[in-house]
Amino acid sequence: MLMKTAVPLPRPTPASIAQLHHLLDAGQALSATYRGSLSNHLPMGQQALLELGASAERLQAWSEAQEALLEPRVYARPARVATERDLGRADSDAAWRVHFAARIADVGAAATLREALPQLLDGAGAIAFHGLIRTGHAVLAGHDGELAAGLAHWAAHWLPLPTTAGGPALELTAWLQALVGLPRPTYPAGSLISGRMQAWGGSPGFTAVAGRLRHGSDTLRDLALLAARTYAATGNFTVLHLLTASHAMTVLEPWWPTPEPARGFSVAVVAGLLASGAEPALMLDRPPSRPWPALISAACEQDDAHLIKLTHAAWRLGRRWPDPAWRRAAERAIPF
Repeated sequence: MLMKTAVPLPRPTPASIAQLHHLLDAGQALSATYRGSLSNHLPMGQQALLELGASAERLQAWSEAQEALLEPRVYARPARVATERDLGRADSDAAWRVHFAARIADVGAAATLREALPQLLDGAGAIAFHGLIRTGHAVLAGHDGELAAGLAHWAAHWLPLPTTAGGPALELTAWLQALVGLPRPTYPAGSLISGRMQAWGGSPGFTAVAGRLRHGSDTLRDLALLAARTYAATGNFTVLHLLTASHAMTVLEPWWPTPEPARGFSVAVVAGLLASGAEPALMLDRPPSRPWPALISAACEQDDAHLIKLTHAAWRLGRRWPDPAWRRAAERAIPF
């Protein structure tokens, strides 16, 4: 009896940077927000899927499913160019896109980032960190139109959280202890993450302490690990954004205005942590049990952009600062 020879199945065609750029070009016609004030995660998820190794078919199918949930962009005709007075005005997105597109065309992406970051980082928590996060993914994508869109999203929702001067600098543990015991401010009804962060920013107890973290060369790593360990222990949705925002900060590091993370980012991180209601975790709850290849493969099959982006951020952070917390955070996000 003749044995049949198994015919190997064709390997899926991997997604490519050309495909990503085609999708990002098309995505410029979509609004930066939908359902009022929720951020459009499509371009961020697309870039993350490409880098995680998704197939071309998966990237296309995921993009089409996400597009169906979004809204078309409303173009201002003629669109004015934004000025500093438009920072934090949600209706200024179109004007900021004009501004940043013009600067990128005139001086290039790198110089535009150097110009913009000193001010934008003071409002790093804008729209639950999504301006920062979208900008980071745009840089990794190498797409000028998407970079202008990310910076515009950030500027239009800029969220500075002022702090008062005074008092000695605090190490991370003492800083957290001084803040987690503060009474919770009153949140406006139906508050999203940014609204809760803003409520904390208006609290006198918060403003007196939040700016006193001692900054150094390891500050961003320590904040990112705090987010990873806290997410691993709690699975808290707000804390997830602190991890992906920390990753975006590492992407933007070449254009930081100073060699250390801007103080505005650490203030935004602790406002987000307090707004989450999660108990900060300085130690890992337990070691991870699944390897990266399994987690990455599972992430590529997820429909939720948040889970895709968290896995992508944790994987990249783990390559920079090896620690089991990154894999454990991804494990918490990705169901078996």
